[in-house]
Order: sequence, then C-alpha cells, then structure tokens
Amino acid sequence: MPLTNEGETGARKQLTAAEAEARMQVLIADRAARAAQAAERASRAAERAAAERAAAARPDFFTPVAGRLTSCFCPRWGTMHWGIDLAAPMMTPIYAVGDAVVTEAGPASGYGNVIYLQHENGDVTVYGHMEVVEVQAGDIVTAGQLIAKVGSRGFSTGPHLHLEVYDGGLRGERVDPIDWLAARGVRI
Repeated sequence: MPLTNEGETGARKQLTAAEAEARMQVLIADRAARAAQAAERASRAAERAAAERAAAARPDFFTPVAGRLTSCFCPRWGTMHWGIDLAAPMMTPIYAVGDAVVTEAGPASGYGNVIYLQHENGDVTVYGHMEVVEVQAGDIVTAGQLIAKVGSRGFSTGPHLHLEVYDGGLRGERVDPIDWLAARGVRI
C-alpha cells in the first residue's frame, strides 16, 4: 500500500513501498554516519584524556642510573670532587633527570664523553664518562628518557656515571647532586 504525505499544494503525494524503503535506507545510513562520527569524537577525547593522564603520571624528575654511589660531592685526594659517581655495569642505561635541552654532547677531556642538559629553571646537569651518547646538541629530552650508556671513558677508574649540577647555569654555583635531586623527590 502506498504511503502518503501532503504536498505543497495540498495534494496528496504517494510514495511506493520501494521509494519509502529507499528513503528509510538514507535515514539509516545518515544515522549510522552520525553514530560513527560521535564514536570517533569519543575515541579522540578518550585518547586525549589518556595522554593527559600519562603526562600527569610521568615523573618530573628521574633517577639517572641504576647504580651504587661510590664517590660523593666532597674533597677527594686533595681536591674537590664536584659531582657524584654512580657505579654501574658497562652499557647500563643513563636517563635524563628532568625535562631539558641538550646543550652539548660528545667527547670532552677528562669526562671522556659528556652531556650537558639545561633545565627549564636554568640549572644544568652534566653527565660524564659514558660509553655511548644517545643524544645530540639541540635535542629536547624528557625526564626518564635514555640519553647515554655507562662507560669508563676519560679520567675514570671503572664504569660509572659522573653527575654534576650547576645551580642557575654553567656560571652558577656547583651543588651536591644528591641534595638537588632529593629536593625534587629523587633519592640516590
């Protein structure tokens, strides 16, 4: 039986069952497209929320290496040792202690290989004696990102990470990395 509706002139217009079915398929397809768009928006919103949760859960500061403290920020052998040494097996991963810009990376006398990271507040962390350097000057790194691997390059008595901290930049005061990290929630 044909379906009817009023036309603009008031005359009745009839749709055949096939025409009504075709219009119904358009309606169903339109509804499905709207549902797919809503699902896509919900998926993007869920991805954004997950990324925000992950960013919020990511630590602001990180332990630089899984190692053992073998030398303090203190006088040693008649001279000041301006950093700490953390012994670890060769090729142990070394991580950025915080978000930073790599200002220098590569060979340097005494350190063997060195990495300088400038943090947002201006402080600089210095990593020395690495076997492998995984970053280069200009890179932006995040807390916990792999930047190097433990070595024994330069003036070194065995595989370890030498870590220094300059408060306020390279012209600033050198401070004890243990205290600096502790103030940021990282224990050595």
